[in-house]
Amino acid sequence: MDWKQAIERWRALPQETRARIRRNRIPLNVAESMDFEKEPVDPRTLEQDHARRVTQREPSKPGSVS
Repeated sequence: MDWKQAIERWRALPQETRARIRRNRIPLNVAESMDFEKEPVDPRTLEQDHARRVTQREPSKPGSVS
């Protein structure tokens, strides 16, 4: 698959799916950035922290208020 096909495939995804993929990549992006700055961090630690924050945030989503 060339880059044009990859872009078309990405754009064809539903908005919710693209948002979920972006959110799930946050720990990896942070780990790569910190490594670039010569301050490496274990990506698993960031993933665990991210998962904890996402789970804490779930009840406060709009529309889930009772």
